[in-house]
Amino acid sequence: MHDPPSPARRRADREMPWRSLLAVGGFGLAAVLLLWLWVGRDFDAFLHGPPPQATGVARNAKAPVIYAGMGIQTTAPFYLAGGTYHTLWSAWERAPEYPPCTHSAELMAVDPANATTARGHVIDLARLVQVPATGATDEGYVINVKPGDYYLEVNSECSWQIAITPN
Repeated sequence: MHDPPSPARRRADREMPWRSLLAVGGFGLAAVLLLWLWVGRDFDAFLHGPPPQATGVARNAKAPVIYAGMGIQTTAPFYLAGGTYHTLWSAWERAPEYPPCTHSAELMAVDPANATTARGHVIDLARLVQVPATGATDEGYVINVKPGDYYLEVNSECSWQIAITPN
């Protein structure tokens, strides 16, 4: 009634479980690798690399402190010798067709004793400013700065530059 299976069919029947096992094992290995990347490392940092860091220029206590960056960043600490400082910030979007971006920047003290609040806040350089794509700039003064280390805390959707110059 039934014909006996051909030699080629018998060989295919024997290889079928191995192929299935290899496929399942491959998917399992891929799942373990992805889980390791997700748990063991920051997956976004793995895909995109580390976030860009603000670049700074500060030669000495009398030289201007200039930082430039993009997005949310906290700068490295820098030294201010004390007194009055002129601040100038600029922010802009990547292209004119983009909608306005929101820009905030704070001068923070490393030592809370040099600050106006317990968390180290000294002054807002910009607070929730809606910056048009073509850019915006503002300047001001910070008076009675105590000698010490400070840093900038920038929360921005824009590209930005901040300069702090002794007056």
